[in-house]
Amino acid sequence: MGPLRSLLTATLLLAQPATQEASQHCGRLEYWNPDNRCCSSCLQRFGPPPCPGSLEASEVSLVPLLGKELPGLASQPLSRLLDQLEVLEELIVLLDPEPGPGGGMICGTTRHLAARYGVPAAWSTFAYSLRPSRSPLRALIEMVVAREPSASLGQFGTHLAQLGRADALQVLSKLGSGVCPA
Repeated sequence: MGPLRSLLTATLLLAQPATQEASQHCGRLEYWNPDNRCCSSCLQRFGPPPCPGSLEASEVSLVPLLGKELPGLASQPLSRLLDQLEVLEELIVLLDPEPGPGGGMICGTTRHLAARYGVPAAWSTFAYSLRPSRSPLRALIEMVVAREPSASLGQFGTHLAQLGRADALQVLSKLGSGVCPA
């Protein structure tokens, strides 16, 4: 009756639902990080989790926000941002921050933008390892432009809005306001 009891115990343990805090990809033996709400494997595979309070296109229409912040810029190529060094530097300061105290992640960073463009988390980790000599945001923009020449400032602005980065949208709007030469 000993092996039968062990088999029954194992079956009951496996039948229990996974903990609420584990994602569908987390293994039972993985370390759960309550700050990121995922395990280290998920963080490495999928990048940082969505920011709390971030806007999703299905929840909120972004057209009014983008229309107000980015008049006339929506159809312009993303590559224009690489030519506007003043605007790019301001965005780098906002979106390439150092990790928070204890190594915690800040919401709405270049890592989150990279995830929006479908870039693997390993690439983001590599890009951040090159700091301070190389900006992860600049590297991301260069890669997106090389991979997708039709990428637009409007798409970039949409991603910023979805991440809740109104401050970065205001900086981006300088491209259309005449503050920066074309």
